[in-house]
Amino acid sequence: MTNSEIYATITENIIANLESSGSWVKLWQIPSPVSLNGRFYHGINRLILSSQKYTSNVYGTFGQIRSNGGVVRKGEKASVVVFWKVTQEKDQSTGESKKKFLLRHYNVFNTEQADFDEQGRQKVAQLQSQVCEKVNTEITQAEAIIYGYEDKPDIIYSEQDDKAFYSPSRDLVSVPDRKYFTCSDAFYRTLFHELGHSVGHSKRLNRFENTVPTFGSMDYSREELVAELVSAYLSTVAGLEANYENSTAYIKNWSDVLRGNTRWILWASVRAEKAADYILGKHETEKSDSESEFPAIIIPEPVSEDLPV
Repeated sequence: MTNSEIYATITENIIANLESSGSWVKLWQIPSPVSLNGRFYHGINRLILSSQKYTSNVYGTFGQIRSNGGVVRKGEKASVVVFWKVTQEKDQSTGESKKKFLLRHYNVFNTEQADFDEQGRQKVAQLQSQVCEKVNTEITQAEAIIYGYEDKPDIIYSEQDDKAFYSPSRDLVSVPDRKYFTCSDAFYRTLFHELGHSVGHSKRLNRFENTVPTFGSMDYSREELVAELVSAYLSTVAGLEANYENSTAYIKNWSDVLRGNTRWILWASVRAEKAADYILGKHETEKSDSESEFPAIIIPEPVSEDLPV
């Protein structure tokens, strides 16, 4: 499978999940899946596995299942997950070594797609228990998330029902007061979106590469996708209701955008989870299993003052 085919396969999977669920939030609502070797899936791989119709959160390759006393049942369909292999390539003209990123994929099966012996069943049960323990430690209320964002920007709760935005130059988030929202969940989802932008500031994760995308540009859309996913991720951690107010046109717009830019969902999911973890105070405490080294996309446009919703 070529890189372009991998991008297309993953993107179509995410789009199908998005269109069927009607919400970005639903894509994060599965507890973090775990592999049979005990590693939790992150970023794009968590999204890929997010809407699988299984009660088990444990996955493994054909070989991993076999080595744990299991046999994949005939006719079962695998899920594609990815990782980046980093190699060093020497520049023939300068003699300098540069990192080269090679996209690789492999197939995994949910443990419900296999039959295990007693020892294998115990191993799966143990890993499932670890998933539940992880969920219990991640659940935090919305206000606690905001309070715990240690070096957060200034936040203004506007008395006017105007736009919400993040201003990089002032390191300032502005959102309308809670009374202007239909419910508290909608208020926090909007605030989480803008806080997602703020993590890109140069004094945090420097996602903007010292410049900020111009409104309406391709890079602006990429940044909006990151903030959308940050909001969805944090809303799930906070236990907020999924946003079922998203219109069919809204979902179709993102579906069309992703189909036209199949690399985006991999790029954005990595940065979104890093941004959410930063807000939650994790700060790289958990290394991504696959895609944390996704090559940066340089943003060439001049600075724009604000990043609205």
